[in-house]
Order: sequence, then structure tokens, then C-alpha cells
Amino acid sequence: MQSIFPAKFAGTAVTVKLVRHEGGTSADLSGMLSAIDTGKAGSVYVMAVEDGADIAGMGGLMGTAMFARGFKGAVIDGGVRDLPQLKRIGFPVYALGPVPSTSVGHYRFGGSNIAIVCDGITVNPGDITAADLDGVVVVPRARAAEILVAAEKLDSTEHATLPFIEKFRSIQEAVAQFGRI
Repeated sequence: MQSIFPAKFAGTAVTVKLVRHEGGTSADLSGMLSAIDTGKAGSVYVMAVEDGADIAGMGGLMGTAMFARGFKGAVIDGGVRDLPQLKRIGFPVYALGPVPSTSVGHYRFGGSNIAIVCDGITVNPGDITAADLDGVVVVPRARAAEILVAAEKLDSTEHATLPFIEKFRSIQEAVAQFGRI
């Protein structure tokens, strides 16, 4: 998964699944559009495109609709297209990569707000999905408080370790002092 446009965002997952279906029409994909139109501001659109590295799960029209509805970003386990439009509106997308293709005629809607597997990770509707320059993380809603405490502790330790390494110029001493790398 790569950042198509670097950005930091977090929100609750709206999940969508596309499955292979050759010879269909755009009507076969109407459910993925409905997921956008019924999504709430602050959501993150998370889509699994079955065997979709060479197929765009979304493009400029869908990104513009998400942006207009207040979505924070999109995570697509598949390709993405219409990069100039997405860049123009500043809508952040993480995907397998840019592709010129479309899902119309090759896929059908397989469900929304269901558990999906996105880039090997199970994502449930409502899970907290966050992204930054390092990548994407999914936090199960039921464990959010516990994971937040652990993440804050880790972040604090790392930020305390950096000046130590700069001062003593030794990562081995820093690991001995702080207990982690």
C-alpha cells in the first residue's frame, strides 16, 4: 500500500467490497456509490478490490464525492485513477498504485459496512483507520482506548530516545537505557 497523496488522517471505516464479475455494467457497482452517499463526515472509505492491483477501485468522481461529504480519506486495496483531480481537491488516498483502468465491466459490488480484508488486515465497519507518511493502521473500535494508551507510551519513549542518541551518538546505549529500538 502506498500513499498516492501524502496526508495524515483518521476516521471511522466505511467498508466496501468489490468482487470479480466480467461483463457487467455500471449498475453492478451502485452499492459502492451508495456507501459514499450514506457515509458520514469524518469517515474513511476502506475498499477491498478482489485481485485488483491492476483495476481502479476509485477515481476522481468518487474522490470528489467523498471530499464533498467530508470523508477524511480513502484506503483502496486495489488501484486508483484520475490522480490530477484527486490532487486538485487535496483528497488523500492510499492504494496499491495508480492505474488507468476502471472497475466497470470487470467487478460487481460485494457489500458495504461488512468485515473485509484490506491488504491482509481485517477491517470492520466503524474501526478507526489512520494514515500518515509511514502508512495505514487499523484500530479495532473495541480496543481503541487500550491501543491509544500503548501508542502514547511508545511515542513518548521514542521521543525521549532521540535526544539521547544525538547526545551520546550510540544506539546501543539508547536501547540499553530505554529498552527498545
